Amino acid sequence: MTVIISMKNLCGNKTTVLAQHEGKNTRIFVHTTCEKIKRWGNEFNIPKIDLMDKDIAFDLLNRKREMYSICSNCYVPPTVINAFWIENEKIPKDVAKEFGTIDIKFEEIQ
Repeated sequence: MTVIISMKNLCGNKTTVLAQHEGKNTRIFVHTTCEKIKRWGNEFNIPKIDLMDKDIAFDLLNRKREMYSICSNCYVPPTVINAFWIENEKIPKDVAKEFGTIDIKFEEIQ
């Protein structure tokens, strides 16, 4: 099965993340209008590791984010991790299908 997540960022860029399980790895493809994310990478081959371990997940996100000057509020790196989680059933696919859309609402900002 393949996971596809599409979003329009706060910055106005559009990004689609595709995750596909291939043997012991998960291949991630990122299609985006953001130049910073294009430099960050458009294809990743991630081994099946426990990305629920915060040290591994934070290290992967922060090292890449710093290296390519990705905006601190960018949703793409966590979306890549979410696509990996769904494809490797850390987030059940049937739950993801049922909800389909995640809505982030900023209730109050002071």
